[in-house]
Amino acid sequence: MNSNAVSATIDEKTKSIWRSVPFVILLSNGLLLSIGNKIYELVLPLMMYEVTHSSVAMGTMRTAELLPNLLFAILIGVIVDRMNKKLWALSMIGIQAVLLMAMSLLAMAHIHFVWVYYGLGFMLMTFNYGYFNTQVSLIKLSVPACQLTSANAKFSFIESMIGIMGPVFTGLLFLLARFSDGILIASFMYLISFFLIRMLNIIEPVHGKSDFSMLDELKEGWTAFRKNSILYKTTMVTILLNSSFVVVSTTVIYFAKDHLHLDNSLLAILFSCAGIGGLASSLVANKFRSMFGLGKVLGISAIINGVSYFMMFLADSGALLAAALLIHGFATALNSVSVYTIRHEQTPTHLIGRITGITGTLFRVGMPFTMFASGFVIAWQGAPVVFISAAILNGVVFLSFLKSSLWGLE
Repeated sequence: MNSNAVSATIDEKTKSIWRSVPFVILLSNGLLLSIGNKIYELVLPLMMYEVTHSSVAMGTMRTAELLPNLLFAILIGVIVDRMNKKLWALSMIGIQAVLLMAMSLLAMAHIHFVWVYYGLGFMLMTFNYGYFNTQVSLIKLSVPACQLTSANAKFSFIESMIGIMGPVFTGLLFLLARFSDGILIASFMYLISFFLIRMLNIIEPVHGKSDFSMLDELKEGWTAFRKNSILYKTTMVTILLNSSFVVVSTTVIYFAKDHLHLDNSLLAILFSCAGIGGLASSLVANKFRSMFGLGKVLGISAIINGVSYFMMFLADSGALLAAALLIHGFATALNSVSVYTIRHEQTPTHLIGRITGITGTLFRVGMPFTMFASGFVIAWQGAPVVFISAAILNGVVFLSFLKSSLWGLE
């Protein structure tokens, strides 16, 4: 590397990320969409119950929302790599705003065809992932590579902050005359976001007419993914860690209510501890990388989460569970920032949509199986068995990580 290149790299590192107007717009947009998503996430189960008076309908609605990521993530990734990303982002946000408004108006008009709500929920999450995929691409285009850890940490900070504010949003939503008004508020958040993204000015790679089919482009993305050992190994590790994470996240709610007999208000406060841990992690993630290297941060996050699961196994009081959730939130945010940064740094710009789609699908591929199995484990052996199993899995992953090339990743 010549002296001019070294000087340019140093200048990029010392330049504040806040001086990047496109990044500030993306981050502000992320805040608006996070608030809108949180409102939607809180209101929808309540609105569905109000419409149907059926807990089965609530569960089915949530299932309909989970399917798009598994079914369409890879296809969306191929499309995003072909499209103008700003126009794609505007389309995804605009369509979601319209769908949310339609859902709210249907509820206000007392139209109670449940399948209509299932369809709207399915489409909402499809377009939601469509935006998320292009956001990953836009972040990569908005900041230099040396600032990607900082950029991902700031998005993680927003996610954690909104998570902490969940109980506040819940209280405010109960003040509304109708739960459908909450969906309407969410749609206005998306409308504001739409106009904010219109202000985005970012230089995108020029897309000529492709001579390849979508299947050929998907194969190109898959080949690049398989050849990149760092990205491939990170994905395999994430599959295992996400499988334990999703089970624990669900099981801990049952454990807190059935074993510790905590009421809903205390439960909300308790889970805010995870958000506080996430906030703290987002603030120190960039510094941790500078101190230890990205690979070690990812590996350490796995063992820290394993410790938090073991604390849940031992928990016999709300205080110990709160401490476990605080550590869990810290480690989970650290893991997310590390994984997203590795994906950003290891992926060429022209492949970012496809790689995001492929890895996004694989990250979640183990979740349905572990979720299904955990129900039987809880019924037969109790929630603590889930916690100790997850702790052991994270410990094994960490030990294998020590011998992996990922451990030395800077």
